[in-house]
Amino acid sequence: MRKYNLKSFYGFLLAIICGVLGAWGGTDGTSKMWRRILIPVLITCFAYFHTESILVITIMAMIGALSIGYGIPDPTDTGSTLGKFFYNLFNGNHFLADIFTRGTIGLIIGISLISIPIIKKNWSIYGWCCLGIILTNALISWRNLGGYYLFGKFLIWSETLTWVLITLFATLIIILK
Repeated sequence: MRKYNLKSFYGFLLAIICGVLGAWGGTDGTSKMWRRILIPVLITCFAYFHTESILVITIMAMIGALSIGYGIPDPTDTGSTLGKFFYNLFNGNHFLADIFTRGTIGLIIGISLISIPIIKKNWSIYGWCCLGIILTNALISWRNLGGYYLFGKFLIWSETLTWVLITLFATLIIILK
């Protein structure tokens, strides 16, 4: 039981760290690489230490998902390719375009974790946690929840919360049977 509690503690700690990194990578004057590269690397390392399987390298595909971009066209942004697709698909409905664009990226993040249920045979946990990742990305990531200052930078609560939850769902897939 103690070993499981320690794994849970490390998973929760990783979620907090990735939450801050995700928000840090989205703030003005910082590189998006904090989010795009470091978060997948940390989750991959966490998975490797728990599975000892090189198959977890698939998690690094998350870098691609995080590099797609989720901008929706508006007067201040030309939008990403994916954002433009959903914006046009929904006849200029910004709300639906936001949900589907970010939900698609959440789906790709979930797919990047596919090696874990292959290794651990925990398909139901994987399914539920992927649903959590998709819904978190689709419903929370674009909301205005205010922000806070950390190390002189203004970080957004919605990005912090999004990355805490996405990482928490990923660690649950990794540590639960």
